[in-house]
Amino acid sequence: MHEIAIDTGPSSLPIPSAMHARVARGKDHLEVALTGYVGLPELLELIRRVGVISREHGDRRVLFDLLKLEGDVHVAGQMQLGQQVATCLAHLSHVASVVRTDKITRTSESVARSKGAHMKVFDTREHAIAWLRSGLPSDLRHETEGLDVARAAIWASVRHMFPHHSQAIQLPTGTLAISWAIRSDESSDYEMATPITVRLEPELAERLIAADDAERERMALALESSFREGLIGYDPYTAVPRARVIVLG
Repeated sequence: MHEIAIDTGPSSLPIPSAMHARVARGKDHLEVALTGYVGLPELLELIRRVGVISREHGDRRVLFDLLKLEGDVHVAGQMQLGQQVATCLAHLSHVASVVRTDKITRTSESVARSKGAHMKVFDTREHAIAWLRSGLPSDLRHETEGLDVARAAIWASVRHMFPHHSQAIQLPTGTLAISWAIRSDESSDYEMATPITVRLEPELAERLIAADDAERERMALALESSFREGLIGYDPYTAVPRARVIVLG
């Protein structure tokens, strides 16, 4: 493989091991192997640079190997990564990411795919490479990468409370996560608003799913006042670890 070294520089976190990326070009895909400790700004810059490299060389498929990358990215950061993939890698036919099984959330994947990027997360290199070498799979053409009917109804009932470019995704746990870009706001230290996570009590979720469309809409609208109460004191510019959690039930 022809190799290109990309050093993202020291991480902003107080740790000794910076994140480092090595890019190698094979005959059918570009591979980006990451080691060290994860840094969100560095990951965002790396995605941008991979976008430039892949455009210059006409690459159509990219594999990000994160199996040796230490640390975690918060939910808002994962949403931001998905947005960056959609922005910088939309010209690619396949974007595969390999992470350890215990780190899979599919948050970045959900955001990227909702914006039209053909991204998919795997927990083994073998499955990722097999997908990269395949034609565009039917699940990317037809799978609805959105919310179930219960969460969709909740989001529809509260959508007017948020900026027009807000995003809502459903995590594997069933939690609804809401955030939006605030990078252009000079008062912000972050690029995404502090996330709002919405948890539905199991009984409520079951009732929403079982209801017909009209009844489901009525039930969701009735929860708007509880949702508003949960937002009291919420600050989109506060530290990400203070993400607001609203429980409906």
